[in-house]
Amino acid sequence: MRIVRLPPERLDELEPLWTALVGHQYALTPHLSDRARPLPDTWRDRRELERRWLEEEPRSFVLAAELEGALAGYAFVRLVATNTSATVAMSEPHAELATLSVAPDVRGRGIGRELMRAVHEELRRIGVRDLTFGVITTNSDAIRFYEREGAVPFVTVFLQRVE
Repeated sequence: MRIVRLPPERLDELEPLWTALVGHQYALTPHLSDRARPLPDTWRDRRELERRWLEEEPRSFVLAAELEGALAGYAFVRLVATNTSATVAMSEPHAELATLSVAPDVRGRGIGRELMRAVHEELRRIGVRDLTFGVITTNSDAIRFYEREGAVPFVTVFLQRVE
């Protein structure tokens, strides 16, 4: 396995990894099934958002794990210029791990861990000290993974329909 920096013109190659991640999230959140968007729509919108993030902040980056010539996972990291927390000090800029996805057939082989190590290495290189990210609350495997990586819980986001 090797970790490579993925240029913006290769974003389209991430679609299978993105749709696998979203499908996994849908399976973990059956209580939100009435809100699930079609997978092609989620990818179209996410790809455009990621392109915009890369254009707006050139220090944002995508790292991909290549395994036997195929993409096996990726991490999309965007830099955020200002601290949005009034109560917790964060580096400015700080980073947001917008996506971490590993192909379902190779999960459990250390790919996520290697991607996180590469993310941390790049953030240290560019002088960013803090990394934030969200996790589906029912994804206990991901929560354990991030806690093993040294992350601590900070904010829980709730969703409520206004009727």
